[in-house]
Amino acid sequence: MAMAPPRPCSHPKCGNLNCTRHQAAAWRTTSGPPPPRIRGRQLQRLRMQLFAAHPWCVLCLRRGVKKAATIRDHIIPLGEGGRDDETNEQGLCHDCSDIKTRAESARGVRRQ
Repeated sequence: MAMAPPRPCSHPKCGNLNCTRHQAAAWRTTSGPPPPRIRGRQLQRLRMQLFAAHPWCVLCLRRGVKKAATIRDHIIPLGEGGRDDETNEQGLCHDCSDIKTRAESARGVRRQ
């Protein structure tokens, strides 16, 4: 079985291999761990219902552009305390989803 070579710690001035002292914590929340994600058939059913009711990307519509929604997005990310249900979902196109994901990742990095 192939194993990845050990990596040096990314913390400045550490450089130890397989360092456990400076491991980055996962998305931190004040309300505990994020809820479990919906998966499988239930997720596919929710996606179909969302896209049937709201076929256009919410963020593109705000700019006056009609672009098909292809991604079921959480308005408030699960890692920031959002719920995985119909009250916290919106349809986004791939491009808008990527932009929103980058912004959420930057907030996660700043929280650390």
